[in-house]
Amino acid sequence: MKSSTGIFLLNLTISDTIRICNDIMYFIDVLLIEISSDIAEQTFVFFYPYAHYIFNSSMTCTAWLIVAIAIERYIYVCHSNKAKTICSIPRAIILSVAIALTSFGTSVPYLCRYQQNSIEIRNESYGTNQTLVISNLWKNKIFSTAFNIFHYTFRSLIPIILLVVFSLLIVKRIRQCRFRNGKRKTALSLLMVILSFVICATPDTVLSAVLQTGYLEASYLIRGIREIADFFLLLNAGFNFIIYSAFNTLFRKTLKEMAGRRSTFSKPLFGNTP
Repeated sequence: MKSSTGIFLLNLTISDTIRICNDIMYFIDVLLIEISSDIAEQTFVFFYPYAHYIFNSSMTCTAWLIVAIAIERYIYVCHSNKAKTICSIPRAIILSVAIALTSFGTSVPYLCRYQQNSIEIRNESYGTNQTLVISNLWKNKIFSTAFNIFHYTFRSLIPIILLVVFSLLIVKRIRQCRFRNGKRKTALSLLMVILSFVICATPDTVLSAVLQTGYLEASYLIRGIREIADFFLLLNAGFNFIIYSAFNTLFRKTLKEMAGRRSTFSKPLFGNTP
């Protein structure tokens, strides 16, 4: 598993885990509604601006990591004589770090999309309530339109186009040449990862590019449609593990070895106690 591909897959796992943890926060907020709607609303007001930023950052990071995997697999399949010199572990680490920094850096404007606004409550107990409103920066049509076009193109459109192109080239090469069974299975497993991302990310890409609205300011109909698109993204984040297990013998073998070591370490030091 110590390879440039392993480095990319490890970072992809980290990015997907961040996105899943981010979605869990939404789930916790929904549970809080059953306990106290006021607490749930204030919790949502506090974490949503950060959650919106983390979602877009991790989504961008995931997309470009999968592009890196597709390009690397293309080099291995179509230019195998150059693969050992081009696809090295140090380069994979540098590229993964660069993708993460670029993804989280280009998404910084999302941190400024919403701002808290205090509203006075005039009932039996006077007080203030915090709500979220669109910031003045994002009310600027020129800025919001330009950034949305740039980010949705960079986050989804370009990666999907690149993934489709490189996938077709890999499939064409596999059909033309005879590869060892292990190498063919590895290529197929990574193609499944690419295909899974393209299928699951396309609804969100179309929805975001056409509507160019966040969840908060959208109508209830759009929110419902966006929930479906977000479900596909969550499904993609959890589906990669199944693909690795189904297609990659080395991954299954390594996983069994790790599980075996863990069970060995968990045994009592002096044998079974009565």
